[in-house]
Order: sequence, then C-alpha cells, then structure tokens
Amino acid sequence: MPFNFQLPAFNFRLIALLLLFFSCRSPQKDREAGFETYYSPAYANGFYLEKKGDEKLLHVFNPWQGAKNMELLYRLLPRERFHNSLPVNYIPAPIRRVICLSTSHIAFVDCIGQAATIAGVSGAGYITNPSVLERLARGEVRDVGYETLLDYETIVTLQPDVVFAYGINDEMAATVGKLNEMGVRVVYLADYLEESVLGKAEYMIAVAAFYHQEDDAISRFSEIAQRYETIAGEVRAAAPQPTVLMNAPWRDAWYMPGEENYMNKLVNDAGARILGLRSGRNSTPLSLEEAYTYAMQADYWLHPNAYRTLRELETADARFTRTPAFITKKIYNNTRRFTSGGGSDFWESGVVHPDVVLKDLAHIFHPGIFPEHALVYYEQLR
Repeated sequence: MPFNFQLPAFNFRLIALLLLFFSCRSPQKDREAGFETYYSPAYANGFYLEKKGDEKLLHVFNPWQGAKNMELLYRLLPRERFHNSLPVNYIPAPIRRVICLSTSHIAFVDCIGQAATIAGVSGAGYITNPSVLERLARGEVRDVGYETLLDYETIVTLQPDVVFAYGINDEMAATVGKLNEMGVRVVYLADYLEESVLGKAEYMIAVAAFYHQEDDAISRFSEIAQRYETIAGEVRAAAPQPTVLMNAPWRDAWYMPGEENYMNKLVNDAGARILGLRSGRNSTPLSLEEAYTYAMQADYWLHPNAYRTLRELETADARFTRTPAFITKKIYNNTRRFTSGGGSDFWESGVVHPDVVLKDLAHIFHPGIFPEHALVYYEQLR
C-alpha cells in the first residue's frame, strides 16, 4: 500500500511566530543565564557556541544575504532529556540521522568521521564524496530535492534528527516553516557567507557540536589554520605578484568578485592580485568589453566557468585566444575533481581543506616555492 502523504495546511501565522521567536534577539552575543562561551571563532563571523553542563547553545547570525540584526538560537540537548514536544530549536545530541542541503555540510560531517549519519542530501549529481555516493546507489541515502523545491514527503519519511540548511534569501524561511510544522528540526548554517576560506572551514566546529565532537574539531581546525597561515607566510614576500583574471562570461555579463569577497582574500594569500575588483563583497557584473581589457592584462586566468579545455574556450569566443593567459597556457579551473552533474569537490571537501586549496594556488602562481606539490583541486586547461 503506497504511503499516503498529505501536506498540512500552510500556517502563515505559525511561520511568522517562529521567525519572531528566532529573530527577536539582537546579535550581540548576549549570554544566557548560567551559560559560558565555549567557543568563539577566530575567523568566522556567523556563529559561536555556549555551554552549561551537558547542554550547548549554538548562536547563528544573519544566515542569508540581506539579513540584518538576526540571531538564531539552537539548543543542543542530551538525547536522554530530549522529547519531540520541545520547541523546534531544540536538537537531540548526539544526532544520529542528518539531512544535508549543501555539499559543504556533507564535508563538515564527513571530516569528523560521521558520514554514515547522513540520511538525505540535496542535488545528488553535485556530490563527490565516495561513501555518500555508494550509499546513494544502494538507496541508503535519499535525494530530497533542491532549495525551495524540497520533497517534504521524503524528508519526513527519513526521520532526521536535524536538517542542515542554508538560505540564499528569506524565501527559505517559508520552506523551513513548512518543515517545522511537520515536526522536522532545521538548523541554518551560514558558512557560504563567510569572508574567508578559514571562516568557512571553521563551521566544522559548529557541526561537530551536534555529535559531541567539538573538542576534536577545534584541534583539527587549529592545525588546518596553522598550515594555511604558514603557506600564506611563505608566499607573502614573493615577487613579482602576478595578476589574475577571474571567471568567464555568463549571460552577456562577466562577474568579478568584490574586494571583500573570500576569493580575493584567497588569491592574495596565494601571492597574486585579481584585476577588475569592485568594492564590497558581492560579485559585480562587468560588460564584456571592460572585462576583455582586464583579460589582456592578466598573467593568469582562474575559474573560467565550466570550461575545461583550451578548445572549449576558443569555441566559445575566438577573442580568448589573444589573451596572454591563453597564449602561455596559464589558465586553471577548480574542476580536477568534477562530477558528470556539474559538481566540483572544490565546493565540497575543499571547504574543509582550505590549506590544500591555498597550496594549489600558491604552486600555480609561484611554482618555485612548492615545486613538489601536485595539484589537488585545480587543473590546467590544455
């Protein structure tokens, strides 16, 4: 007999109350009675942890673009004291079943050795994690849809302890509200909004708290950050500093990262300089004519969309063949670990290995400093 699923009536009043409950706190790191700050991030701006006895609080700030003065508070309660009648921001810990709506969430869970707890994912075609792919093939992990087109029936059937979600904008709040109405507990992780790759990676500690493994994650992250800073220090004094062109045309516009964008900071730490930057964090669309002027000045070209060969670039636009980076074959893309569905491990395991990503770029820009390094996430277009 097929499972008869009926979506409950959409209770807008409940969603409004939930949003009010979550956003009424000012993100000033106000301390809850009896709780002490357990972990204050060194690089990330979007979370911190408090602890009192065996209970933990995860504070998440402004979890989507445009959010202001919003703080979400999640209470991680020992499983023996948890019951389903508690408010939706209470999460049983350690969690045993999780749904990850971002490939970065998969990386966070996997890096602490808990990939077996993943019961559902979003966008299976973009995933590179071998163990998750094997379990998907066996039906042990389910694809639950994408962003606002989630499969609510599948999510409820999987009975997760928590869904790790991200919000591009406040439209996701309605989706979260529907899940909450059905008894599904959702936690926003805003790693994609961080302004440095180390800030993104630091969310492994927030995720580890749901498994009572935060101490191990803190130690692991400290080692990653130390390796990253060591690599950055080795190339900081390197000269000359090469210039870099980023991305490729998309729908008659060429998007360049902002000066405060994490990619600009990453390239700088690797000893190079991006051309055509604008102020702010968000990417800015430039006209093709303006972008081509930068293309003619750049020593290197990074992330040319999904192009993986010089022939593909030439076919897309013959003018590319006249750029210095094309002539010298100094074009690199983060597609060395690529899926048939268009996913790149750069956006998955690369999130928890920023030191390796940095070493890839440092080797590309300054091969004499790390001559023995073999590229992990990047490939040279040929």
